[in-house]
Amino acid sequence: MTVKTKAETVDATKARASLGEILARARYGGWRFVIQQRGHPAAVVMGYEDYQELMTLLEDLEDIRDMLESEGEPTRPLREYLAEQGQSGA
Repeated sequence: MTVKTKAETVDATKARASLGEILARARYGGWRFVIQQRGHPAAVVMGYEDYQELMTLLEDLEDIRDMLESEGEPTRPLREYLAEQGQSGA
């Protein structure tokens, strides 16, 4: 998976005037836009597929972080954990 990291910065007034073009470029061209209000970043526009990929990557990174944080902690059998959660084990 290749993650595009650059985005075009657009003022909110210009973004409002050309929203259709921005959405088309984001959806079909893979562009990303940072919308600024009063000179400060306010929002990001990207295609939905890019958003889904970004969320998947974020979830994977959170899983890795959790795994690394749990290193060295004692482990226990899955059945014991499931019993504690009120579930039956396989």
